[in-house]
Amino acid sequence: MRISSSIRQLTVLGFVIVVLPLMVALITTVVQVDKLAANTQKTVHDSAQAVEASRLITAQALSMGRSAEQYGVLRDPTLLERYQSQRIQLTETVGRLSELPLEQALKSQIENLVERERALHAQLKQWSKQGGKDAQILDDKFKLADLVRPIPQAVARMVARDSQTMTEQTERVQRLLLWQMIALIPLALLLAAVFSVLITRPLKNMGKAIRRLGAGEFTSPVAVSGPQDVRELGEQLDWMRRRLAELDQQKLNFLQHMSHELKTPLTAIREGSELLRDGVVGTLSDDQTEVVGILRENTLLLQSQVEGLLNFNLALAQDKPAQLKPVDLSSLISVVIAKHQLAIRTRHIQINTDIRPVKLEGEAEQLRTILDNLLSNAIKYSPDNGKIEIR
Repeated sequence: MRISSSIRQLTVLGFVIVVLPLMVALITTVVQVDKLAANTQKTVHDSAQAVEASRLITAQALSMGRSAEQYGVLRDPTLLERYQSQRIQLTETVGRLSELPLEQALKSQIENLVERERALHAQLKQWSKQGGKDAQILDDKFKLADLVRPIPQAVARMVARDSQTMTEQTERVQRLLLWQMIALIPLALLLAAVFSVLITRPLKNMGKAIRRLGAGEFTSPVAVSGPQDVRELGEQLDWMRRRLAELDQQKLNFLQHMSHELKTPLTAIREGSELLRDGVVGTLSDDQTEVVGILRENTLLLQSQVEGLLNFNLALAQDKPAQLKPVDLSSLISVVIAKHQLAIRTRHIQINTDIRPVKLEGEAEQLRTILDNLLSNAIKYSPDNGKIEIR
């Protein structure tokens, strides 16, 4: 299944998906904190309103009770008017308190207070209609003090319970946010790891393919999965692999052709010199025999060097695994020196060897070719009657 068409799109998609849980956590935190702040503000406001209303109701009810008792004794219309004014204020205060979310017990107390105040008001109106100056004493059933005194305590208990509720709600929000962070942070890290693997895995596969090409392994096709741009690069690498394989095969064919083309004339020269040495075309003088011997020896030397060089390059071109065997280095050097004896004697060069018996793991033919080239160059660039030391 293709997740994205490019590394860039996959990176952007991964970033969005990794950030999404954190954004959800941030938004949830903001919403919860805003809700908690709003609830706290409303609770504080309602509590303040309830406390203030309960204080006013208590003061107003007690004042109304005194006004009613004084009116019953004095029958002063001014006292009745003051009672009427206080009654209006009490009604407004009770209305504000009733608008708040009150407990049922507190509501019942307020309703009882309102009903008793109505009864008291009806009693005062009745006294006002009867007229007369006789003092009247209010019955206990009309007194407001015994009903109004428990209201402040009830409001205080309600405020305390609301405060406890807000504390519990705050703790609940804290736990919610804590568990949310505990869950979402590992989720974000897991998603980041998943997208990191999705992005880096095709790049690692491409790196392996490039290293195989660098090591000369052209037989395994390059197949890279992943986003579209990575697959296109994989296809380009596979095209390059095929081209390198073709060039490598052409190189191998060229070396094989050169091996044949060089060996054929050298073999003809060597066989011709042997025929001359054997006297097939007639008896040779001593000088001619010496020249033919030099020709034959150098032909053999050249053929050996050409074969060694071609074999070495063929081995590299074919990328054959090295066949390491124990090689006696001192014996190999002696063989190489023996092959160059003619050139050494001709130029009167002295060869001094100081070689300890050493055995190493390697390919004898390649080592012989290397030593042969080194000694050949040393002989070539040494002056006549010179000295070559091998240590």
